[in-house]
Amino acid sequence: MDDYKVRYRNAKFSNEKIELDRKTFIHCEFENCIIILEKGETEVSGCSFKNCKLMLKGNAYTVGKIIKLFTGKSPLKVLDMEEPLFEKLPLEERKEEAP
Repeated sequence: MDDYKVRYRNAKFSNEKIELDRKTFIHCEFENCIIILEKGETEVSGCSFKNCKLMLKGNAYTVGKIIKLFTGKSPLKVLDMEEPLFEKLPLEERKEEAP
């Protein structure tokens, strides 16, 4: 995987909107979050997700539509952009500096 400059390790996220692209998440916990993926340029390892929703945009959404063509089922529920999003503590305050 690429070495992304924004990295989180052992972080806890709750009631937030989290964009995965261009970030690394190692052993993080996500609860009641909206997880956004657009390009798939991310590293996620050893993380747990509790009651989270995944929103696909751009290239990731296109891949989801292709999966539906092959399987006959939508891999994920598409979220309405008007759904309220939660912001608690800005991600910048929890990021780990890249070496």
